[in-house]
Amino acid sequence: MPQKGPLRRLFERKQPKQQNGESAAKKPIEFEKRKRANTGCLRGVLYFVLILVVSLFLAVFAWNCANDVLALSKSDKPVTVTIAEGYTISELSRNLKELGVIENSWLFTLYCNFSDAEEDIEPGTFEVNAKLDYHALVHSFVNRVERTTVQVKITEGKTLRETLRLIADQGVSNYETLLAAVATAELTDYPFLDEIPMNENRLEGYLYPDTYIFYSDSPPAAVFDKFLDNFDLKLTRTMRQQLEQIEYSLNEILTIASLIQMEAATISEMKNISSVIYNRLNSERYPRLELDATGVYIIGRDGGELTPEQIYASRSIDNPYNTFMYEGLPPGPICSPSLDAISAALYPGNTDYYFYALGKDGVHHFFETESGFNNFINSSQFANN
Repeated sequence: MPQKGPLRRLFERKQPKQQNGESAAKKPIEFEKRKRANTGCLRGVLYFVLILVVSLFLAVFAWNCANDVLALSKSDKPVTVTIAEGYTISELSRNLKELGVIENSWLFTLYCNFSDAEEDIEPGTFEVNAKLDYHALVHSFVNRVERTTVQVKITEGKTLRETLRLIADQGVSNYETLLAAVATAELTDYPFLDEIPMNENRLEGYLYPDTYIFYSDSPPAAVFDKFLDNFDLKLTRTMRQQLEQIEYSLNEILTIASLIQMEAATISEMKNISSVIYNRLNSERYPRLELDATGVYIIGRDGGELTPEQIYASRSIDNPYNTFMYEGLPPGPICSPSLDAISAALYPGNTDYYFYALGKDGVHHFFETESGFNNFINSSQFANN
């Protein structure tokens, strides 16, 4: 057998075997195929997800627009809208959005431009509702009816019924309608009312005493909104922070404040009266508040101021508001307290007083002991002697 030359041997070393050569060639090709297949599958999934997200976004967007235009599920919210002279549709749209009447200012502008609403909408002040669709909303600005305004002053210490009667007497609304609406109105914009049962006393203490301007023949919800918005504004940040630090709820603080309001002869003695209430609430010896103000609330003042004899007789009336018969706080406020009374309820005086009585000098006298109290009410200094 002839020997292999150097070149031949070198050539043979460089030539792979036929079988190994086929395998080496196939592996990169198969890997590329799998890689392309995986990449194509991933792209398909991403494309599907993208289409799904875009479709969902468009569906939500379309629903929001349809709900805004057609009022498919908008909440009941009376709102006062003022349209100035020389207004533009864009300005009106932004104002309506800020007031919560509409959701999309651009959509309302588009609707008004398409329907030529600007030619009909008149400047003025209007009472509208956020539950109206665009057509009804524009229509309410077109057919404007002149309405008179009524100024009503509510003084501190007025009960719910006294306040509603005063409003009705001024022609703002009907008394029976207002009273019935107290228990049924859905006042969802005021979370501080959530803990209060839906009954006819629900707004007792929350109709903040102040001077208000109402439209005549206003619906009950618009009347309540005026009061509750003002009440919410009057509660300062400091007051809210104090509420978070004490063990009493806002409704309980208003109840204490209403008792202080009805009992106090002067603002200066409110903190001492507040201290008596808290001292008794935390006392085992004197668990009942024994306040005549709750008797006045039970009887009512429809016939004018009550006599001392009538007030004394109220102590025997079986009623959950009777603080001579039942321990602790009454079920709720008994009047609308002032900020001074609310502040006194939040920041009571630091005393050991458990008793007080009105003197002939027109102010209350405070006592730590029952004997001191009894000596005073049996003396010539006591107001009822």
